[in-house]
Amino acid sequence: MLPFIDIPGIHLLYTITSVLLISVLTRLVLYVSQHMMRTDVSTWKVILVSLGTGLSAILATYSFTLSIDAGPAPQATCLFFIVNFLLSSVSGALILRVVRSPIGNTRHDLLISLLLAALIYLLHMLTPISLYPNLIDVHFIEVLTSMVLTQSTIFTLFRFLNMYTNGEQMKWSKLLLLFGSLMSGIAIVGLGYCIFAAFTSYQSAMSYNLHFMLPTVIVLTSNTVLTVIPLLYRNRALVTTQQLYQSLFNDNPNAVLAVEKYGSILHANKESEFLTGYNEDAIKRMDAAALFLDKEIFRNHLNILKNGGSHQWDTKIISRSGVQIDVHVTGIPTIVKHHIVGYFLVIKDISQTIETAKQVEFLAYHDDLTKLPNRRLMQQQMQEYAGKGTSFSILLIDYDLFKRINDIFGHSFGDKVLVETAARLERILDGKGTVNRVGGDEFLLIVPGESATRLAQYIVEQFRQPMRLQDYEHVLQASIGIASFPEHAEDMDNLYKYADIAMYQTKENGGNNYTVFQPEMAEKQVLRFEIEHELQEAIETQAFDLYFQPKFHSFKRTITGAEVLLRWNHPERGFIPPNIFIPIAEESGLIVAIERSVIERVMACLAKWLEETNECTIPCISINVSVITFLQDDFSSFFRDRLNHYNLDGSLLELEITERVVMQNETKINSILQKLRKTGVKISIDDFGTGYSSLNYLDKLEVDILKIDQTFIQHIEYNQSIVATIQSLAENLKLHTIAEGVETEAQLQALQELGCTEVQGYLFSKPLPQPDFESAYIMHIPVDA
Repeated sequence: MLPFIDIPGIHLLYTITSVLLISVLTRLVLYVSQHMMRTDVSTWKVILVSLGTGLSAILATYSFTLSIDAGPAPQATCLFFIVNFLLSSVSGALILRVVRSPIGNTRHDLLISLLLAALIYLLHMLTPISLYPNLIDVHFIEVLTSMVLTQSTIFTLFRFLNMYTNGEQMKWSKLLLLFGSLMSGIAIVGLGYCIFAAFTSYQSAMSYNLHFMLPTVIVLTSNTVLTVIPLLYRNRALVTTQQLYQSLFNDNPNAVLAVEKYGSILHANKESEFLTGYNEDAIKRMDAAALFLDKEIFRNHLNILKNGGSHQWDTKIISRSGVQIDVHVTGIPTIVKHHIVGYFLVIKDISQTIETAKQVEFLAYHDDLTKLPNRRLMQQQMQEYAGKGTSFSILLIDYDLFKRINDIFGHSFGDKVLVETAARLERILDGKGTVNRVGGDEFLLIVPGESATRLAQYIVEQFRQPMRLQDYEHVLQASIGIASFPEHAEDMDNLYKYADIAMYQTKENGGNNYTVFQPEMAEKQVLRFEIEHELQEAIETQAFDLYFQPKFHSFKRTITGAEVLLRWNHPERGFIPPNIFIPIAEESGLIVAIERSVIERVMACLAKWLEETNECTIPCISINVSVITFLQDDFSSFFRDRLNHYNLDGSLLELEITERVVMQNETKINSILQKLRKTGVKISIDDFGTGYSSLNYLDKLEVDILKIDQTFIQHIEYNQSIVATIQSLAENLKLHTIAEGVETEAQLQALQELGCTEVQGYLFSKPLPQPDFESAYIMHIPVDA
């Protein structure tokens, strides 16, 4: 017995230690249990809590034994403490498990607390029975009181632990939390003394009353505190929950209706008023089904909600003004004490989303500019016809030289032309087929029936009618390719490919017409593909031969220069004419590499000739340059670099460009020409008179030579006035002329009479291979300056 207190059954030091240890243990349980709500907790923390519970129980029990005059039964002491420790440890682990149960289930809390109370009462009851059997004196009233006290203590303690564990959304006061943990320690320790007193006897009434009544009062006080703390928390939690509910309900961006079990609307937020057009008072008097277009379907969905769990569906509501609005409804049952008492309906306006989806779907299958079906929908339409076994034809229409419109008038003007074309084609079909835009300036018509040639002819004629846009009249030309199902192909990809082949055949034939696909066209297309592939190999191996066609003075008949030409002698196909492989090279873009290779080889020849002839005068060599090569951004720098590499003067070279080149971007053409002319190179216009001849560009662009096309020379007796005009034009602009394709003396004499001083053609020489040209005109024959 401690000297500073004389109350039977109480050993102050161990009692205080037990209270503090259980308080700390309570705080640890709170910490670990709340962490277990969020994530897994390491095993050692659970073990620590369990061992702490067992240690606290032993320490509390030991404090009882120190105050009893008669020592405990030695044979039972060790076994009792081991059993007490194990059961207490299991109790600690069990508390951690059950304390995370949801808040508010009173029946559940009572059952759990009854189980824990029985376990704890059993532990405390074992202390006097096991250690002091000679002092057993059961007092029925005290036993009953201690049992009720144990149940109430465990219930209040469990509710305290439970509310804190599940109350992460509330900020508990640290002081309140510490105070609650301390009260838990006092209650548990005091409860042990109460139960101990109920089963033991003491000599005096005074000591008995103190032994039982004092711990009872302390435990009741602790219970009161532990009851008040959760109530304070619950009030704060209810306020917070109410505010959260009001925020979720009133400030929700969607319409929210609180509906009772049978469909009557109880509450509605402001957004509901905006969506439906009814004010809050009017909505509250309505049946929710009255808002929906299909009331039966709404009631069916409401029945689904009665089974519990949320449910979502898309439907339409009718506003007060009668407007139908597409909405997405989320139904959530309102559950009170395990019973569905109503529903929340969250209604989202999705009319804009649906409209956007329709636009996206439309754009997925239609052209944005003309609103015509695009390639994807075209393929579906063709598949539908084929699936039904319906014969049909497709007409692939492509503008001839549409790029000129974009280059001259701009892309926005070109777009207007395409829109007007789409409208014109739809008027022509008049619902007897479909018009599709499949890309760029290409349109495809799907026409049911056996033949489409009459329609194609009519389209060609209609396209010859001027199109007036922005005070301009344009006469457009189109090339049409026709393929039919199932005559030409049963596969849609092949059918389109064949129409494309036929359309390009029309272009090769001069355009502004139509062509019906023939099987041999496909063979020709395959040949083009093979030649394109072989062209790449020919570039890498330099398989092209250089030929030179000399130019002569028309009076002196001496050589004045030569035009370099390409010849391709294929190892398997034999000689392939330039008019076969050059267009393929241009379409594939390989022409750039080919012509740059020619420029490199010609410059190498010139450097070699200068060295071998001791820099005697050699003829000027002219090289044909396509529009694709000429308009390359680095062409002028490439040309200057090669001249420097071979140490050549640009006056030894002449670049021949067509009128197609000069009709491109005037500013860019001038910039390139200025850079080239600084090298001394001469610029000539090839095939002059057959393209877009214009005094305007001749006056603005700095060129040196006009080459009169051989079509005028071949029948010069009929074209003498044209040739005379070109010659006069050149003299007035101080330009030199060269006549191409001179084959007879009569043609030469006519040119001499018109004043043309330079000619080329078979009358003087055919194109010669490089070795023959060198031996004939470089080493032995003087050049006319």
